[in-house]
Amino acid sequence: MKTSIIYLIVISFLFQSCYTYRTIDLKDTSLVVGKNYKMRQDTKFVKSKLELVNDSIITVKEGKISKNIPISQIKEIKESKFSALKTVGLVLGIGSIVLFGGGAIALSQM
Repeated sequence: MKTSIIYLIVISFLFQSCYTYRTIDLKDTSLVVGKNYKMRQDTKFVKSKLELVNDSIITVKEGKISKNIPISQIKEIKESKFSALKTVGLVLGIGSIVLFGGGAIALSQM
């Protein structure tokens, strides 16, 4: 029981992200080439790196594949921003889990 709780906590910390995404408006802001964005065309978001911006077409790179996406098909776009607070929290959280988990295991074997 103890180990399953520890595994659950560790897994939840590992799936945290060091990036925060904020929704931007395509009409009001300009997109920066080379930045990472999350774009939603239909139902799911896709993480991609912006390569080229035109008046009607955006070229993005998803993994090793480049795609041309018409701006009219993009329903929502989110800009990625590095979050130092989330990164520090993740590192401290994992460190405390390892410390307390190791201590609990050491005390249970006494």
